[in-house]
Amino acid sequence: MKKLLTWGGTSLLISAFLDPLIYSGLDKPVPWLRDLAMAAGGMLCLYLLVKYHDQL
Repeated sequence: MKKLLTWGGTSLLISAFLDPLIYSGLDKPVPWLRDLAMAAGGMLCLYLLVKYHDQL
């Protein structure tokens, strides 16, 4: 579970920050709702990882 939360948190946050750069480079509209959802999911994973560190 610890590896899943770590992988989920980092990959979601990195993709949320790189996705607008990729879309703007392709001259397409940026899907901000999807990027915000990915960033929120990444923060949630890292929050759960920190909060339940002793049980994991």
